Amino acid sequence: MQNSSEQIDHDKRNFLKTMGSLAAVGAVSAWLPTQKAEAWFFPLQERLVNFPTEISIFKQKYENWSGESRYENAWTASPRNQEQVLKAINWAYQNGYKVRPKGMSHNWSPLLLDDQDKITKILLIDMPTHINKVSIDAKGIVTAEAGIQMEALLTAMEYRNRGFVAVPAPGDLTLGGVLAIDGHGTGVPAVGEIKQEGQTYGSISNLVVSITAAVFDQREGRYVAKTFLRNDPEIRAFLVHIGRAFILSAQLQTSKNQYIRCESYTDIHINELFAQDKHAGRTFSHFLDKSGRAEAIWFPFTDYPWLKVWTVTPYRPLTARQTVKPFNYWFSDNLIKPITDLIHKIIVNKSTYLTPTFGLTQYEISKLGLNGTPLSGITTILTGGLASTQTYDLWGTSKNVLLYVKPTTLRVTANGYAVITSRANVQRVIADFCDYYSIKMKQYQKLGRFPMNGPVEIRVTGLDHPEDSIVHGAQTAALSAIKPCPDHPEWDCAVWFDILTLPGTPFSAQFYTEVEEWMSQRYQGDSLMRPEWSKGWGYTNQKAWDSLTYIDYEIPRVHAQGQSNHLTIQSSSHILKQYDPHALFTAPLVNRVLK
Repeated sequence: MQNSSEQIDHDKRNFLKTMGSLAAVGAVSAWLPTQKAEAWFFPLQERLVNFPTEISIFKQKYENWSGESRYENAWTASPRNQEQVLKAINWAYQNGYKVRPKGMSHNWSPLLLDDQDKITKILLIDMPTHINKVSIDAKGIVTAEAGIQMEALLTAMEYRNRGFVAVPAPGDLTLGGVLAIDGHGTGVPAVGEIKQEGQTYGSISNLVVSITAAVFDQREGRYVAKTFLRNDPEIRAFLVHIGRAFILSAQLQTSKNQYIRCESYTDIHINELFAQDKHAGRTFSHFLDKSGRAEAIWFPFTDYPWLKVWTVTPYRPLTARQTVKPFNYWFSDNLIKPITDLIHKIIVNKSTYLTPTFGLTQYEISKLGLNGTPLSGITTILTGGLASTQTYDLWGTSKNVLLYVKPTTLRVTANGYAVITSRANVQRVIADFCDYYSIKMKQYQKLGRFPMNGPVEIRVTGLDHPEDSIVHGAQTAALSAIKPCPDHPEWDCAVWFDILTLPGTPFSAQFYTEVEEWMSQRYQGDSLMRPEWSKGWGYTNQKAWDSLTYIDYEIPRVHAQGQSNHLTIQSSSHILKQYDPHALFTAPLVNRVLK
């Protein structure tokens, strides 16, 4: 009979064996920088000719978050300052290379690299390693280089008692990446909440005071740094540029940091939380009115979502546990054995019929984890002793409760859309989607198909109103998924929908295609749906970002509807091409969107 230590060793070996087989098929893997080979390692004929010797250069594999975009042995430069960044860009211009700023690669859509790039000469420029300086002036204006990661940015702000209303959940995103795709969190004003100076309930892009980008100077015949102020009409194309520009740094407005309480609920039935009547008990709209900040994580084939509710709370409630660090949910940040075992069976063994069990397991682990109950001795071993307690009720500064996704979180693919609507209509928008999703999942189940094995995530934000800017005459972010609709002033918020699944799950592309078609038809009249640039959209039954109809017709339509001519896809494309006439900063998918 094995003693406890022998059992733990046995469980650990089995866990590592399972992880190895999952990594082999791309289901899960440690999402960390891959090994790099320095330029001197290669024969002279394979090196980059006349590349500036003072800039570090190496080859490295590129892979995005879900593993769906890969590029083997990409030349990657690691400049030490912005001057060296420009030197590398100009070398690329003179030698027929395309240039892409490389952040943390925490992205789904191939806005940086694409399969078609394998025949293109590309130079990646590593931004996080050195291009990450930050300073904050007496008025709370942050000046940050594009390579700084969000956790580092928010930490620097916290030292100065500054913060944001809402931020994306991962802390390892670079500022440049967040601005490229209008990264967002979740949050609208609670009933009675007064917006502070410097706050916006829209995306991080709406906080921009100025942007400094690399642009081509016709007189000098080279790329130089140019600063665009928020009231410059041309900045509207740079605030959200989906990879068609190269941002060096940005200035952002901030507000006084807030203490926030984050409560988790796992006991509200979907028939109540997602009810058609917003007054029917503990509905999503009820929590928006009460707190303004909420996110529902609804695991497949379960009836009780994990609902997180953030409330501005200046003083610690007696029942809340104070947290002094972010990433408090050990059970979602670490791949523990019950999860990896099921993933192995679903993906490697093709046992997709276990998806309902997988969904229930994810829910039960979340429920147990929130109450601080370790699942087993092996759980603590494999998570480094991170089994914290009382995570269902947390209180702390904004950074420590708003950041909760680590690179060790399960790597999934996801679709993504923002539905622009009125606050009064939010509950109906959510209810209609959830009703449709439930019916669609049951239809597939009857056919023995389980395309979605990850949760549905639902968040609500405000819009990118330029009036939130401290700059008089501030311009609207033309390519923002949540830019306001002047023809519908009553539309004051956006509902964000994402459905997650493991890459390679059978019938997932077909399911996503049907959902996208239904959503595009449903969210008209009382709402408008735009794609979330960083996620999946434009589906065919084969893959995402593949539908000519969606890319050529639907995206231009939803970005032009009710807008002036200077806030269309075409207008933004014209500005971005004007400042990069040699198309250094673009990728095949970006070219298709910004014709």
